[in-house]
Amino acid sequence: ELHMRTNEPVVRVLASLSRFAIRFPWRVLMIAGVAVFAAIPGLWRLRLRTDGHALVAPNAPEVLYDKAIREKFGIEDQMVVVIRSRQPEGIFNPATLQLVRDLTAALAKLPGISASNLMSLATEPSFHMRPGTLVNQRLLEPPLKTKAEIESLREDLRRIELYTGTLISADGQATAILLGVPAEADRPALYREVLEVIAAQGAVSDEIGVTGAPVAESLLGTHILEDLGVPKT
Repeated sequence: ELHMRTNEPVVRVLASLSRFAIRFPWRVLMIAGVAVFAAIPGLWRLRLRTDGHALVAPNAPEVLYDKAIREKFGIEDQMVVVIRSRQPEGIFNPATLQLVRDLTAALAKLPGISASNLMSLATEPSFHMRPGTLVNQRLLEPPLKTKAEIESLREDLRRIELYTGTLISADGQATAILLGVPAEADRPALYREVLEVIAAQGAVSDEIGVTGAPVAESLLGTHILEDLGVPKT
């Protein structure tokens, strides 16, 4: 009974509005039209944000602290390209390792991508020096083709240990390319560009997937627009 009494003022207001609309339909339509036209300029400035920061006030202490840490240490959200080999020896075969090299080089060319936040087996140093220098070779440098070279890579990864569970899976069947996404980047656009880079590799025997928070946010935005009936552009 108390709940019904609380809702009585709301019910009366809604009833009076409906009666007014029935008595003066043209006035109501004109008012609605004016409201719509007044809102049109603001519609062009609407932006759909699906990242976690959009749910919190930008001046919240937690947000400011997170921003300061990210700026100080250059931390970016990561998009992860996962390559899973179908070969019995896992990723330790010439074709998969060359695919890692090619994808890493292509992703490094995407606009706004910083080399310091792009990480894969193709970017990390090994224990070996480049001939005639004191500079470490990369793990996949030069292209590994022979069984002895690939076994040397396997041994290097075993000794380093750090990359197991990060860049390579514990069973050696998969490897990852970590791509730092700048805060100001258009994430859906970057996600599409990454998919285009993967498609440009042509037919490969390995499975390639893309995951990470930026991907989830991009897909969420796409699904929201689809649910709202917004046509794809």
